[in-house]
Amino acid sequence: MNNSGNIVLVGFMGTGKSEVGQILAEGLGKTFVDTDAMIEAQTGQTIPNLFKEKGEIGFRAIEKEVVLSLSEFKEHVVATGGGSVIDPENMAVLRSLGPVVHLSADPEVILSRTDGDAGGRPMLKNLKGHDTLHRIKNLLSERAPHYGKADITVDTSTVDTFDVARQVIQQIDNVSRTIHVDLDEKSYDIVIGDSVLPRIGLMLRQFDLTSRTLIITNPGIGDLYGNVIRTSLRSAGFEPAIAEVPDGEAYKTLESASKIYDAMLNHRMDRQSPVVALGGGVIGDLAGYAAATFMRGVPFIQVPTSLLAQVDASVGGKVAVDLPRGKNLIGAFYQPKLVLISLDTLETLSDRELRAGMAEVIKYGVIDDVDLFTYLEKNMEAILNRDTEMLSHLVARCCEIKAEVVSADEREEGRRAILNFGHTIGHAIESRTGVLHGEAIASGMVYAAKIAQEMDLFDEDSVERLIELVERTNLPAGCMGLDSEKIMETMKYDKKTVGGHYRFVLPTCLGGVTMRGDVPTELIRGVLKG
Repeated sequence: MNNSGNIVLVGFMGTGKSEVGQILAEGLGKTFVDTDAMIEAQTGQTIPNLFKEKGEIGFRAIEKEVVLSLSEFKEHVVATGGGSVIDPENMAVLRSLGPVVHLSADPEVILSRTDGDAGGRPMLKNLKGHDTLHRIKNLLSERAPHYGKADITVDTSTVDTFDVARQVIQQIDNVSRTIHVDLDEKSYDIVIGDSVLPRIGLMLRQFDLTSRTLIITNPGIGDLYGNVIRTSLRSAGFEPAIAEVPDGEAYKTLESASKIYDAMLNHRMDRQSPVVALGGGVIGDLAGYAAATFMRGVPFIQVPTSLLAQVDASVGGKVAVDLPRGKNLIGAFYQPKLVLISLDTLETLSDRELRAGMAEVIKYGVIDDVDLFTYLEKNMEAILNRDTEMLSHLVARCCEIKAEVVSADEREEGRRAILNFGHTIGHAIESRTGVLHGEAIASGMVYAAKIAQEMDLFDEDSVERLIELVERTNLPAGCMGLDSEKIMETMKYDKKTVGGHYRFVLPTCLGGVTMRGDVPTELIRGVLKG
C-alpha cells in the first residue's frame, strides 16, 4: 500500500461499491470517482450500449484505458466495474493507488439487489430467476482469484452501506488506535488517530441514535473544526446544530447548562438524540453534564481538542459544573458512547495550553507508570516542540492507564481516587487564582509530594525529580505569595473532603501512590507557606 490517500473498491455488481464509495468520500473529505461513470462520460454512451456495440472485449479495452488514467490520482475513493480486476495490468494499477477493498455479498443477496435490472447489467442480460443466480455464481467463481488479491474484504450481505463504510475505515486505518473502556453495558471505545474528525458521522452510525444532533463547543474551536464535524454528520444522515459557550472555566456553570437545555429543546431533540462535546475539558464537562441531565440522559460523544482533555478529562465519565465555592460540585458519572481523539487538533493548541496538558501526563507517570515518568524526563524538550510520534504515544499511554483505572472503579469508590493526585490543593489554587487547570495541578502535585516527604512516605530525591520535571515543562512548582488560609478554606468544599478531613493522594514512589485522610492541618499549612 502507498500513502497517496486513495481507497479502491472492487467487487461484483450489487455489492454496493458506488454507494459505499460516496459515503467514504464524503466522510473522509476525499473525491469520489466511479470508473463506469468515467467510461460513460468519455464515450458519451451507456455501459449497456457499449457492450452491445463493441462486445465485452471492446468494452474491456475502453475500461482499461480509464483504469490506467487513474495512476496519478490522490485523495480519491475509486469504485470500479465488477470485471475490471480480471486484467492483471488493471489490478496492478489499482493496487498502486492505495488499499484495495473487496466488497462481497452472497449470490442470493446479489440476485435480490440486481433482479429487475438485467437491462442495465450486460453480464446478466436476457437471464431470469434461476438462470440469473446460476450466472452470478459462475461469474463469482471465475473472478474469485482476482478479488482475492485485494488487501481487505468486507461482506456487505447483512449490513447497510454506512456500516460497510465504517468497517472499511476500521480495517484500512493502521494509524488510529482503539482503547476499550470495559464497563459492561456502559463500555465504550477511545479512538485515537490523526485527522479522524471527518469520520465521526460514520462512527456514530453504529449506535442506535436519532438524527437530531447538538454540537457543543466554544467560538474558537467551532471556527476551527465545527464545519468538519457538521459535514461529516450530515453525510451520515444526521441533522446537526451548534450551541456555542464562551471559552473558559468561568462559563462551566448551571447558567450555561440551562442555555444548552434551551438549544436542545429548540432543536427538538429526543432521548436518543446525541450530544457531541467538541473542545477542551470545560466543554466536555459542561456538555456531558447537560447530556446526563436532559430528559434523564441522552447519548454523549466526547471529541476532545486539548491535550488535557485528550489524556484525562474526556475519559471516565466525570461530568460537572462549578459553583462559586468550588469546582465540579454539581455533577454525575455519565459515560460517553465514544471518545474520538484527533491528534491533529493539538497543532492549533497554544504553547501554554500544551504545557498545561502535560501536567496531567506527568500525573500518570507518578501514580502508575515510572517508565512513563522516565520517558518524560528524557524527551520533554522534544515533546514541547510537538514531536507528533511522542505526543501520540503519550495520549495513548495515558488513555490506557485511565481506561484500566476506570474499568476497575467507575464511580471512584476505590482505586480511581488515585487520579486525583495533585487535585486537592490544585483545585483550590485554580479556584482562587484563575490559572489554567494544568498549571494549578502542577503546583498541587508538588505540594502533595512535599507533604508525602514530610510524612516519610516519599524520598527527597523523588521530590526533586518531580520538581525538576515540572519546571522543565515550564509549569509552576508552587505559587508565590499564596494565601494559605484562603486555599485551605476553599479545600473544605472539595468533593474529596470527608467528615471535615482533607483526603490526599500521596506518592510513595514514582509509579505508586496511597490515599491518606490523616494529614495534619498544620503540616498542610506549613507546606503551603513554603
